[in-house]
Amino acid sequence: MSETSNYYSSTNGHLCDLDHCTLRTSLKLHTFGRRFYGCRYWSPGDDRACKFFKWLDTNTCTRGAATTPIVLAKFRRLEHEVKLAIEELKQARAMGEAAKRKAERAKVVRRISEEKAEKFKIALVISWVIFGVLLMLSTRFGDVRSRQLYLPG
Repeated sequence: MSETSNYYSSTNGHLCDLDHCTLRTSLKLHTFGRRFYGCRYWSPGDDRACKFFKWLDTNTCTRGAATTPIVLAKFRRLEHEVKLAIEELKQARAMGEAAKRKAERAKVVRRISEEKAEKFKIALVISWVIFGVLLMLSTRFGDVRSRQLYLPG
């Protein structure tokens, strides 16, 4: 920013000078805490707003000089916390993806096990049916007598 600016706003119809300005404090990092006069009609998001300003002092004021290191330290700490949070989020997402893959594998293994169990049940039922049919056929044709089925006693 330059030291001072004169600005005539045709949209607002006012000529900015120190009589029409309010005292403000800079919150930007390189000029944090430095006081300046700015147009009372200024608003942060409005590009059409008057941009008149004049520094109150030549350097950062004592209040700004005292608070700047504190604010910068807090800013750096918060940046570090954000980086840590982003890293934790990445790790959590990776763990979530690994858990999803593990769950999918477990579902597949369970499905395969259930299919095998069903096949074994069918094989067991078929083997018992075949055993029963063979037993009936053998008793029907007299190869095996019913008393021979009893255990000796």
